[in-house]
Amino acid sequence: MDGRIGLDYTYYHSQTKNQIAQPRLAQSGGFIFSSLNTGSVINKGMEISVTGKPIVRKDFSWDVMLNFSYNEGRLGAFLPGIAYFYPTDAQFGTIKAASIPNGGYFLGMTGSPYLRQTDANGKEIPNGRYQVDPTTGLYKVNATNPVVGNREPDFLGGINNTLRYKKFTLSFLLDIRKGGDVYNGTDYTMVLNGLSKKTLLNDRQSVTVSGVNSQTGDDFNQTYNAGQSYTINGTAYDGSYMIQQYWQNYAANSYNFITSVNWVKLRSLSLTYDFTSMLKNQNVIKGISATAVGTNLLTLTNYKGMDPEVSAAGGTGGSGSTGIDYLGVPAVASLTFGINLTF
Repeated sequence: MDGRIGLDYTYYHSQTKNQIAQPRLAQSGGFIFSSLNTGSVINKGMEISVTGKPIVRKDFSWDVMLNFSYNEGRLGAFLPGIAYFYPTDAQFGTIKAASIPNGGYFLGMTGSPYLRQTDANGKEIPNGRYQVDPTTGLYKVNATNPVVGNREPDFLGGINNTLRYKKFTLSFLLDIRKGGDVYNGTDYTMVLNGLSKKTLLNDRQSVTVSGVNSQTGDDFNQTYNAGQSYTINGTAYDGSYMIQQYWQNYAANSYNFITSVNWVKLRSLSLTYDFTSMLKNQNVIKGISATAVGTNLLTLTNYKGMDPEVSAAGGTGGSGSTGIDYLGVPAVASLTFGINLTF
């Protein structure tokens, strides 16, 4: 094919042992962290790159490059007795970035979901009805910090196109992501403070709690109306107060703010025109071209926050901030123009 098609494929499986870790210690001992060589990190995945020239003509050509990659990161054996390794001490809303020992997610998240009804063996029923705590009249939250998500994407991809027509060159890059959980801590904060549109449900005049009684297993269905009084566990509460508590309880459920994110981004777009042929009767300038470049011009995504690519604020880098959108700002779109001279 005269070099018009190219393929590059890489598969990898690596295990790095004796990682330097800093697990937390009991502060009663006078220290917060301990630095140890312990545990292993396992990564496996593949990368594929395909290049091609579908059209090659005198006045028109088209070059394209496709790439695809995925990585599966896992934390191997770790310190005995440690269920989760937290790469950062920061907590964002109800979740914490966590690596799960013994083959669990390297980019995991722990949180506090609602508890669901249980079967005869005391195990939660997948997609079962929520448990309602009769002592609060609200949904019961799992306070044991279970794993609630994996921030690592299923795969990443890209399509880079370059089209040339006479003196014009048009290039654009599409960035693609499939899967990977993102925690919308910004929405969590807005709900917690009554600033989210969600809290305008029924004009803030009523909310309904429906599920099963966590103590008896019986059906539980209660609507709280503003201006009415409700006796819960021997104490009388106003309906407006219960509506506020409902949204506090809603914010406590980590799953209400976690989305498995997909996106297609127009990462960059550039247009170049070559003016070199217009240079005559001089030997100083060998070439001249003008280029306009735009970046982050378009994002198509199922994410309801500002930008799923935003990491948590507060200077927490690395795996501690990936996939956590917490009061950050999205990447801005930009447009630049430049002239290139060759002497």
